[in-house]
Amino acid sequence: MGLFDRFRRRRDRPTGPAPSGRTLSEIKEFIASRAGVEAYLEPPTSIYAMTLCLVAADGEHLRRAVKDAKQARQVCNEAGVPLYDARIVGYPKRMKEYQRGVKQQRIGLEDLPPLDTTIEEPDPHPRSDED
Repeated sequence: MGLFDRFRRRRDRPTGPAPSGRTLSEIKEFIASRAGVEAYLEPPTSIYAMTLCLVAADGEHLRRAVKDAKQARQVCNEAGVPLYDARIVGYPKRMKEYQRGVKQQRIGLEDLPPLDTTIEEPDPHPRSDED
């Protein structure tokens, strides 16, 4: 064992368990029922297995575990969905907009109606409460 061997990443890291048939059917159903789906491969962490995050054109997303990158590529190739590495490209903004529930639209000053103000003039004959 060399001095720096313990700091190297292990290439032969075991993969996670294979996803169930139900998980694969959920992935395929999401792809078939949504328009403009893109896939983002998320690396495994110490807590979670490797996951595939599917994002539709409107920002709706689905995250499911996959066995490895090879299986994710196979599922995406069969469905004709582009696959991206989430570590490199990040996630699309539409995911956050979908989570907020409403896409925020900026309003400029020219979009606002004209401001009509009325100035109340003081009453020349104030009523007194003592009457």
